[in-house]
Amino acid sequence: MMKNFPLFLFFLACLSFGTANAQVANERKTMSEGVFEALVLQVPDLDEKSTANVWEAFLKDAYSTKAKYDRKIKEYVATEASIAGIGKGDKINIHAVIEARGTGSQVSVWFNLGNGKYLGAIDGDRYLEAEKLMLRFETETKKEKVRQDIAAQEKVLSDMNKDLKKLESEKTNLERDIEKAKQAIAEAEKAIETNASNQAAKNEEIKQQAAVIETTKQKLKDY
Repeated sequence: MMKNFPLFLFFLACLSFGTANAQVANERKTMSEGVFEALVLQVPDLDEKSTANVWEAFLKDAYSTKAKYDRKIKEYVATEASIAGIGKGDKINIHAVIEARGTGSQVSVWFNLGNGKYLGAIDGDRYLEAEKLMLRFETETKKEKVRQDIAAQEKVLSDMNKDLKKLESEKTNLERDIEKAKQAIAEAEKAIETNASNQAAKNEEIKQQAAVIETTKQKLKDY
């Protein structure tokens, strides 16, 4: 438990930082159905694809709503969404544009309340509820960033463990080589002893043969 405590503190720190610094801007922006007020959120250090995945998962988990990407209009559209604080009992459509911004991304969201009306700051508590939704989504992006950081660090750890295994394998191979070398040396030393004995025996044979030759030569002289 204590081993994971620093990681837990890091996780909380990231979430706290995200919540404290999250700001949802209000901008009139162009989207597929015209120019309307959008709630705009900056998501630092989380790429466009990851942010889009979090947005889809967030709507599904929090509101049982599926956002589909429309390639023609380049928007994520969730239709017939039931969000009590915003729709006030009516179904709403949610449009989102997610774009890359440096190392992070930007999310612009429009809430279609029906009959051509889009949510705006003038809508009071409905708008405040939409801001809360965006802040909850922002928290989910922070969680995803932490998960990615953990995965990256785990990848580093995994690579380190692989390197360690390679080093251990190298050590085992080197120790095996040393044992083979020791055995070869022992065998060579024994072969040297045998060779020395064989040399001594051969020298004795040579002396004896030389003596035989001298004796034979002497016989020749005696004639």
